[in-house]
Amino acid sequence: MTTIRVARPAEYEAIGAMAVRAYTESGSQSAYADYVPALRDAADRAAKAELLVAVDNDEVVGTVTLVRPGTAYTEVAQAGELEFRMLAVAPEAAGNGIGQQLVQAVIDRGRQEGVQRVVLCVREDATLAQRLYRRLGFERLPDRDWYIAQDVRLLAFAMDV
Repeated sequence: MTTIRVARPAEYEAIGAMAVRAYTESGSQSAYADYVPALRDAADRAAKAELLVAVDNDEVVGTVTLVRPGTAYTEVAQAGELEFRMLAVAPEAAGNGIGQQLVQAVIDRGRQEGVQRVVLCVREDATLAQRLYRRLGFERLPDRDWYIAQDVRLLAFAMDV
C-alpha cells in the first residue's frame, strides 16, 4: 500500500535520485539536463517549500513539491493559490496511480488550507502529465504560460478547490 506523507530528511537523497530517474528515463533525457540539479536537491525543496513523498514498502516511489506564493520555488502561484511542482513517479512504479495519489494529496492540502485554487505548470511536450491533470479536473490557464528556454514552453493549469 502506498502512503503519501511529508518527506523525512533520511529520504532526501533517495527522493532526489528517484526524481532524476523519473524525468530522465521518460524518453527525453537531454530535455531535462538543466533541470537535474534542481530535481536532485530534495533537501532544498524541503527547506524552502513542502516536500511530499509516496512510499510503498519503505521504498520511495513518488514525490511532489508544494509551493506557496512568493516563496523560492514559486513559478505561477498567486495569492490564494497553492502550486505544485516536480511531480515524479519512479519509472518502475509508473502506471500504478501514484501520480494521481500525489496530485490528490495536493488538492486535499489546498482544501484544508482554504486556498481558492491549485495551480501548476507542465512542459508543452509532457502529454501524459497533461492528460492526468485534465482527467483530475485541471483546466488550462493560458495567460500564465511561459518559456523556460527559447524553445521550451510551460503550460499553466488550474483547478478551483
